Amino acid sequence: MSRPTQLKISLQAVRNNVSVLRSLAPNSLFCAVIKADAYGQGAVRVGEAAIEAGADWLAVALMQEAKELREAGLTAPILVLSQPHPNEIKELKNLEGVRPTVYTSEGIEEVASIAPKIPVHLKIETGMNRVGASEKNSVLLANQITNSGLILEGVFTHFASADEPESSFPVEQSVLFDQVIKELDDNGYQPTIIHMANSAAAINFPASHRSMVRPGIAIYGAEPSVDLRDRCDQIGLKPTAQFETEVRHIHEIKSGETVSYGRRWTAPHDTLLATLPVGYGDGIPRSWWKEGFVIINGQRCPIRGVITMDQLMVEVDAKVTVGDKAILFGEQDGEVITAGEIAQATETISYEILASVGKRVPRIYEN
Repeated sequence: MSRPTQLKISLQAVRNNVSVLRSLAPNSLFCAVIKADAYGQGAVRVGEAAIEAGADWLAVALMQEAKELREAGLTAPILVLSQPHPNEIKELKNLEGVRPTVYTSEGIEEVASIAPKIPVHLKIETGMNRVGASEKNSVLLANQITNSGLILEGVFTHFASADEPESSFPVEQSVLFDQVIKELDDNGYQPTIIHMANSAAAINFPASHRSMVRPGIAIYGAEPSVDLRDRCDQIGLKPTAQFETEVRHIHEIKSGETVSYGRRWTAPHDTLLATLPVGYGDGIPRSWWKEGFVIINGQRCPIRGVITMDQLMVEVDAKVTVGDKAILFGEQDGEVITAGEIAQATETISYEILASVGKRVPRIYEN
């Protein structure tokens, strides 16, 4: 039995977006980032579609995510973007073609003790200040990698503000990263895969493409930032997901009556309300009620009252009936609402909107 609330995922849109992004970096390997279950859209199915469209690599955040892909039969090289926890490293023995990231002496030692002779990627800290090896330690760690029997296959970093077109910081990060690459080269280390370009850099910073690019959010047709929204439309990215439900109840309230918890919306006149069986427990931001709407019959219907865990209410006209489809994000009859639009109104990012769609929402795949 399937809920009327569903996340419909277009695998054709995934393939389109990978092809579009590949065309921007034709001389680079393409690594599709499908961590967090492909931003909530299903890592196995999205990974398969990405590979069909020409992705050379896949990237995840956790060893468990890599294991799930291997168990599903995906054979492409997989990069684990963070240094594995000691409890995870034992999985490397049984996961052929999975490359862990390393950036500390302890991490290198732990990987080498479990899976000697495997390729690893060394992450360099250039300004994100999250994880990564410092410039001054890069050669020391490269020495340790090779002396321990591991293979230094890749070196990479991560941009902090590539989604801000006016920012000079990506260039500063690139300069520092190039210094590290030169220092490694001067000491005899020439990793075959150099990478730094995330979605924003792949789209808007060609000098960062290097030997591999690793887009994430753009694969799903969402813009990395509001500033890049027009550019994403221009190159032909298509949203991969449509979040929809249906009207389950309709009733009229009188002028002056209030709606939902806290009685934070008061009807200024007699109002027809439709109740939808979806709420913040399914991933709709509770704060979206202030400016939010859904699309029913091709019309924007404003949310009335705060969104509850399992339901939300919208103002409708008399043409709406029980069973009518309601779009939470996606398109209907030419009217569109995007994850980016919701993110902008709720002061977050499209990544969070997509990744927050709950597990109790069925995923329906369309080729």
